[in-house]
Amino acid sequence: MHDRKGHRLAGLGIGLALLLAGCGSDDGTGVRNVDGTQAASGSGTASGSGTASGQAAACKPVGDAASADATIAVELKEWTVLPARADVPAGTVTFEARNTGQDAHKLVVVRAADPASLPLAADGTVDEEKLPEGAFVGEIEAFPAGQSCTGTFELPAGSYALFCNLLETEADGSKENHYANGMRTRFEARG
Repeated sequence: MHDRKGHRLAGLGIGLALLLAGCGSDDGTGVRNVDGTQAASGSGTASGSGTASGQAAACKPVGDAASADATIAVELKEWTVLPARADVPAGTVTFEARNTGQDAHKLVVVRAADPASLPLAADGTVDEEKLPEGAFVGEIEAFPAGQSCTGTFELPAGSYALFCNLLETEADGSKENHYANGMRTRFEARG
């Protein structure tokens, strides 16, 4: 058992190195899958390849948490996104994402009435290029299990989808799609 874990950790390290090499600069508007492929829209270009199995770089907080009108804890784990509350007054909101799962996770925030009906790419991840204009709010990039990370975003009154948009390649070559496995929920900003 320990030998298998050592091999997995070595593979994760190699995958992480490939992922980081392929990421280049990221303006935060695009979503990257754990395997390094581009899964979302945004300005600029992206390239890279490699595989990883649930590993990610350390947390990169997004926005200024000190400016938030409200802070919401959100638990990320296989296969759920669990905000401490389902709604908050509209305004500047900080999501304190806690990864209590075993895989890396990310938190994507988009304006949408139904998280289960977001447009999908061929690989089953959310295709952010097909989201309506202005629907993408922001994201907390993938971060490792056992860690927390914050993202502060402006949320006008309305309905939102919170989800993890990672697609992992497992050691056996199979794909693990976090969104398709249920890592999505609805969230409201009250006016």
